[in-house]
Amino acid sequence: MRIPKHWTKGSYTGRDVEGNELTCAAWGWSFDAMARAEDDARSRARRIFDCLINGRRPDSYEYADRPLREEIVHTLHQDDREIAIITRNRYGALVLNTASVLFVDIDLPRIRPKGLLDAIVLCFSSGRRKQRQEEACQRTLDSVREWSARRPDHAFRVYRTFAGLRLLFVDRRYDPTSDQVAHILKELGSDPLYCTLTFKQECFRARLTAKPWRCGAKNPPNQYPWANERSERAYRAWESRYTQTTEAYKACEFLESHGNEVADSEICTVLKTHDEFACAGPEKPLA
Repeated sequence: MRIPKHWTKGSYTGRDVEGNELTCAAWGWSFDAMARAEDDARSRARRIFDCLINGRRPDSYEYADRPLREEIVHTLHQDDREIAIITRNRYGALVLNTASVLFVDIDLPRIRPKGLLDAIVLCFSSGRRKQRQEEACQRTLDSVREWSARRPDHAFRVYRTFAGLRLLFVDRRYDPTSDQVAHILKELGSDPLYCTLTFKQECFRARLTAKPWRCGAKNPPNQYPWANERSERAYRAWESRYTQTTEAYKACEFLESHGNEVADSEICTVLKTHDEFACAGPEKPLA
């Protein structure tokens, strides 16, 4: 899993071809020491500077493989091995990152009106919109069931999310960078961005808590890592309010199982953690 423990920002100042002073800044990271993160930040800032004065785009050169900049909240271990990490993402939700337990998120298709009259009804009728969403969910679930029938060697649990389905595979451990995983994600119609992140970050991800805008919470005032103690205090105050608000919501709910689950301690640990965080409270709305 490419989730660094240490982040910092560094800069480099030099002169362009016309002699004008130019300062470039970049985030650096390290898995084991802040000093290495500082060296990495300065090195990346220098490379961005070199790109700019040579007419190359830094985005394509420097940022393509950058890990996600997220605070590590908790780490799960199995026999002294790190098997999963809970992080807080850019909008403040908790996310479960796993090294080998496959999660697949499938978004529901967009609801498209069947003509002008239907479009008007959809605009003003929440009941009609909900009906269409349930129909879309059922079609997506049927597609997953058909895939399972064609792939009886796989076992997984199906959850309903606010905007789609989530599959948690319980038949074996998977390599997030493998062709096998890429094929499964493609066949099931997983979001292309999730497919890219899975490969780039070398892990599978599942959101555990509600998105702020779906439960009336505000977005975070800033992002990790914080520039100073004042910024962190502001974030922690927001975090406390967000946590209280999201206790009334859940990220997903269990629907059904497919195939034969294996007795694997690592999968069991991840499954238990996921369900305790994401599925708590059957009466709670999805968000």
